[in-house]
Amino acid sequence: MNAFVTRIANYLANEILVKHLAQNKTFQNMALRTHLRVEKTKEVAKEMMEEVEKEGIKQAKTIGEAAAEGAKQQSAAGRPQPPARGFGGFVQAFVKEVKKDFGS
Repeated sequence: MNAFVTRIANYLANEILVKHLAQNKTFQNMALRTHLRVEKTKEVAKEMMEEVEKEGIKQAKTIGEAAAEGAKQQSAAGRPQPPARGFGGFVQAFVKEVKKDFGS
């Protein structure tokens, strides 16, 4: 019996609220502004995703080309050379990395 009364109350409340809100100009304006704002946000997000996708593809191509070049150099050189050991090897590796960082 309780469920029946609850269903009737919900039905009446929904009917009154829906009809009242459908006729309310303020609610209609708010719903329209919300809809337009959501659509604009979707467009901006779509544009941003396209830019990110293009940039990702560009970076992937650059990385792929660099990897192919590295593989070509390694195959041309034959077997890779192990790094020098000890303090001298450390200094050589350090200088090499600093040169890469500064673009020399």
